[in-house]
This record gives sequence, C-alpha cells and structure tokens, in this order.
Amino acid sequence: MINNVCLDEKITNEFKVLLGINWDPNTDQKKILKELSAYILQEKCTNIRPFKEAFLESVNRKLELNAFAFQKILNYAFQNHIKFNYYQKLKIRELLDFGNINEFNKFLIQNKIDNLSFKDYFEPLSEEETFIQLKKMIVSDKNYKNIIDSIFSRYCFNLFDQTVTKSFFSRCENAPKDYFDFLTNKYVDICMRNHAMAFVDIPSFLIEQNYVQGCNTVLNTIKNIYDSLNNHCIMVVYVPFLKNARGNQWKLYSDVILFAEKHTKERIDKTYFQWKKIGDVTKKYIESITPYNAEFDIAFQGFTFKDCFITGENYEYDLILVFEKNKRDERIINCPACYSENVQGNSYPILNVKSWECKNPLCPDRSKYNRGKRYSFVSLFRQNQMLEDKNKIPEQSITKWHLDCVNKRSKKEILEMAIRHYSCVGDTIDIYTEDAIIEKKIENRTIHYHKFEPINNDILYSFKNSSYFYRYLQDKLSNCNDIQKSVVGKAELYFGDSYDILKTFKSESIDGIVTSPPYYNAKTYSQWGNIYCYLYDMYNISKEIYRVMKNGATYLFNIFDYFDNENNISLSAMGNKRMILGAYMLDIFERIGFDIVGNIIWNKGEIQGNRSFNQGNLTPYYQAPLNCWEHILILSKGNIDKKYSKIISQIKSIRPVVKMIKGKNIIGHDAPYPLDIPEILIKYMNKNDTILDPFIGSGTTSILANRYGIKSIGIEKNHNYYNLCKERVLKDINTKKF
Repeated sequence: MINNVCLDEKITNEFKVLLGINWDPNTDQKKILKELSAYILQEKCTNIRPFKEAFLESVNRKLELNAFAFQKILNYAFQNHIKFNYYQKLKIRELLDFGNINEFNKFLIQNKIDNLSFKDYFEPLSEEETFIQLKKMIVSDKNYKNIIDSIFSRYCFNLFDQTVTKSFFSRCENAPKDYFDFLTNKYVDICMRNHAMAFVDIPSFLIEQNYVQGCNTVLNTIKNIYDSLNNHCIMVVYVPFLKNARGNQWKLYSDVILFAEKHTKERIDKTYFQWKKIGDVTKKYIESITPYNAEFDIAFQGFTFKDCFITGENYEYDLILVFEKNKRDERIINCPACYSENVQGNSYPILNVKSWECKNPLCPDRSKYNRGKRYSFVSLFRQNQMLEDKNKIPEQSITKWHLDCVNKRSKKEILEMAIRHYSCVGDTIDIYTEDAIIEKKIENRTIHYHKFEPINNDILYSFKNSSYFYRYLQDKLSNCNDIQKSVVGKAELYFGDSYDILKTFKSESIDGIVTSPPYYNAKTYSQWGNIYCYLYDMYNISKEIYRVMKNGATYLFNIFDYFDNENNISLSAMGNKRMILGAYMLDIFERIGFDIVGNIIWNKGEIQGNRSFNQGNLTPYYQAPLNCWEHILILSKGNIDKKYSKIISQIKSIRPVVKMIKGKNIIGHDAPYPLDIPEILIKYMNKNDTILDPFIGSGTTSILANRYGIKSIGIEKNHNYYNLCKERVLKDINTKKF
C-alpha cells in the first residue's frame, strides 16, 4: 500500500538499499520518476509490487542471468517437438526472471502443454546468486553506471500496474492493454487489412493476342494495386507459360518488374536520398548526360521485388513474382514497451521502413548499457501475428517451397502458398483473374475477385521513355588504345575493355555469343559507382555485340539477381535489396533490337546458403526461398538460324563449378561458370563458325570451343584473369592433345 507522498524518494531509496553501493539515478530519470509518482498518487493506484521482487527481475533481465535456464527449457521443448512462438518465449523469459513457478504452471496449462515434466526444467537463478552476479558486474564492468541506470528504469516501470504506467507515458487516458488496439485508436488506418494481399493471375490470351495492349492492362492493374494495397503488404504476380510466345513471357517479366519497382516519381526530402552525389557520380561516368533531362532530384520508386519462383518441368514453366509495398510513413509510432511518444526516428533499416528509438528514461526495455529500445511498426506487427495459431504455415508447405525453382505446381497450389506465406488470418485478399473462381473464403481469408480492366493509354511507352532510363541509355565514345592479343589453339584472346575491342571488329562477323558478365558490384574486380554506370556499360557493349553478330546468330547471356544496393536512392545498407539485373538487361536487349527467344533456367539445386533459414518461425512473411537458379537468356539477331532451333526455354539442371577446396581457390577465378553453359550453344555450331565471349574470365568458353574445333574470341579487361585465361586454355590443349 502507498502511504508516502514522497513516493519517488521511497522508490529510489529502496533501490539503493538493494543495490548496496553509493549510486543516484540520472537527472532525466529523477524528473520522470517524480512526475510518474505524482500521477500514481493522483490516480490512487494503491497496489505496488514488492520492491525486492521488481529489483531481482530487473537485474536478471538486464544481465541475462537466466539465459542458460531459458535455453534448457527450449532444448527440452525441441526434444518433445514443441515450438514456442516469439511471444511465448518472451513470457518464459519473464517468468524465469521473476522466478515464478506458479505462473509458469499456469502458462503451460493455458498453452495446452500437458507434459508436466517441464516444471523440472524451470530452474531460475536463486536470489543469492543474482546478488552475487550483480556485485561481480559492478566490480568488472567499467560501464556499470549505465547498466545500473538501465536496471533502475525497468525496476521503476514494473512496480506499478502497467495499464496505469502506460497511460501516463502515452498521455492517453485509459490506454488499451493491447498495443495494436492502442495504435489503432491513434491511427485508424495503420493496422487495416482490407487490402492485405493482391494476387494477379495473368491469363495467357491477354498477352498472346496483343502484347502491348495486354501488358498495359497488367501494368495498370499493378499501379492500381499499389495505390490500394495496405502498407507493408505483398503482391504476387503469376506469369504463365506462353506456348505461342515464349519470349513474351520474359518480356512481360521484365516490364512488370521494372514498372512495379520504378513507376512512381517523388521528390524525397530526406537526407538519405543523396541525389546530388548520385547525380555527380553518374555525370562524371556518363559525360553525355544532360542533368535537366536526367531529373536526378526525382526518385523512382514503387514495390520492392522480393523473389521469383520458377515452377514447371522441362520446356514449360510458369513464373511467380513476389513484391512488397513499403511506402514511407513518417507518423510517430509509440514505444511498444512503455507506450511513450518520446521517441526519435532512428533509421531506415529497410528502404522506406522507418525504425524508432525510445527516449523515455524509464522505459523497461532500455538496453543493458541504457540505450533506447529500437523497433519498427512492420516488425512489431508481424511478430504479433505469431500469436494466432491459425497463421501457422504447414511445414510441408514450407518444405515444398523452400527453393525458388520447384516442380510443376497447379494454380491452386500456387495461390494457397501465396495466401499462407504472405498474408494472415482474417485478411481480405484481392485476386485479379479471368478464371471462374467462386470460393469466398480461402485459408480463413476473405477473397474479393476482380476482372482485368482494359486501358487505352500506352503507359508502357510513357514509362520506358521516362528520365529514369535516360540516365543510362547513352551512347559511349571509344577510347581504344593498342590492342593486346594472344592466340592459343583456335582461341583469340584480347586484353582490354570489351566495348573498345568490339569497336574494331567487322559487322556481322560472329556466329554465336555466350557469356556471363561481371555482376554489378558483386566482386571486388567489378565495381561501379551506381547501377546507372553499370547499365551504361552493359548497354553500349550490348550494342556492339548486336552489330558484330550475323543475322540468325544466337546469344546466351547468363546473369543472376543477387542482393546488393543500386545506389540510386540510398548509399547506405538500407538500400540493399534483391537486384533486378535480369529485368534491366532484357529491357536493354529489346531496345537494341535483339529478339528475345526465351530463358534457360540454370537450376543449381540444393546449393549452400541460409536465406531460407527462418529460425523455426512458421508464420507469414518470414519465409524466403533459397535462390537456386540463374538466368541464361536466349537472344537472337533476326530470325534464329535453324541450327539453333533446339535452343529454347527450359529448366536445365547444371552443377555449379566447385572452385574452393580446403579453403583454396583451385580455379583462380572468383566466379567461373561450368562448361555445360557454353556447350548449350557450341554443340550446334559448325567447324568454320566463330563464337565470342566478351567477358571471357577464366577461359571456359575458349576451352570448350577448342575441344570442338571451333574458333573463339575472348575479351578480358582484368590483367590477372587475362593471364589466367591464357594459362588455362593452353593447359587444356596440352592435356587433351587436340
């Protein structure tokens, strides 16, 4: 019972007695505690937790003294095939820190955990040991004052009924107990789920009948979805196999991704958008740019491309594109621990997803060294969805979709996966389709169906002629110096820049091309100031490749949509995202005049990686497939030569090159590709044909061409790799004795 009007002094004095050393709270803590104490007395909140109990819990939590005991419970749960969600784990930690076995038993019953042996694994640190560890910390940690301040904050907060305490810090009378009810009262729309996912089921006929008209219809649908979709939600686009227009499947892939990501124009007034620096870097590299036409002060944004699933077998496959909407929202999000609005915008860990830092001196969740709690609305919301058992995704679904290249799945299976993995129970989902689907409820979600609405405007043309593309679609001047050339067998190997060397070649002199260019900023030897500089080089080299190709020649282009920063919005890690190199290059190739024949999916299978690792979380938004495939784009100049007619879209399983053995690179190149890739083309070539690899790297293309007795031309600008290439080609000749 509270009967002392100097409540703040009593709270502090009791803490100091328990602490056992000379210490005083900092000025900010004293000020807020005095205000909180006055509020408690005014509200006549007579119940207060025992001082010692609150003190011990705070010490245990901040020093993480029950970490071992917590892990023992989790290990026992794992052995008994029990998985606790995020909030259940938090509750277990809290009960350990309070040492409350009775509440732990209630927790087991409430969560229908019948195995009462769990009680034997509830072994919190004793009161005596807690005090011993506290004294050790004070003696050994030079920052002990900050740690004690943090302990004091939690201690003060936990002394009182949290509903009352949160009402005080939020300045909201009778603040709701549930944090998301509290936020909804503050911002009506923030937790709305009336358009929580969109599924775009593109019908084949829409694209096959008239590509431009059909594509415009799809892009207009995507634009409308972006405007209506709830923030931080997912759009899934199903691109079907097009039997009569295989190349159009990948044209549509490119147009959809580019438009979805870049269709909105906005002047961003945030310091992270360093448009002047971005513009300067670009203009220095691409001298022909007119700054006025480039509009560097404009940011082109939209959805964020997340993943592309390939589903199919052999020569027929569908595409499933996954996008996320993250539109900047600068509204203040109160701290989830104390409900305080005394917060500051901390950073953007993901582009347009703002995080916050609590500045309340008495927040219970201040870090060990007394830093404010950091959080974002989207992470809090998704963690909260773990509490709903119906959100749990069947493990067989996660297993079935853990790779982004899978066997043929029916449209029903695809839709079920999208709903389970990218939405929550109770959500309303918009499905755009021409199929006669009548289900109004799927997986406990409400479904609204929409037809595609034709559009008369050519938004594709307008988009592709925007200033975004102007920034890199610029002609380059050649600065060709003396050419260094070596001949090894039937291989001509050139040292220098591909663009400069290709400029010296005769037009229509090459029968086939196969290459894997340097991926933008993926390796130390392939660095550009931003994506515009990279695409500028790729555009100009591709124009020269087109010029030197004979009519009917085929070009195989291998590239991967890995993760990096385009450096055209943010130059920090917040700009890291799934790259869209395949989409960019398809657009460039089409502008130059290449015919897009299709795409060979290089399926690498169960490769090493941890991107699909979800920490045992079986709820929506936390499932990310392991990226196991790469593009091998099939391009031609004019009608493809009959000898290459069998090179069409397919899924092809090819094992990656094993280059690292016992920590040593046995190839000598960071990114070699297997002989199987150039062989797709070379095996159809004639003895008097010439094959070109403008980024020869470790010499793979020339090695295989020599084996087939075909002339090859390779170009490499890295001197070390140029020498490596010559050595490997010569060694292969001597070994094979052609």
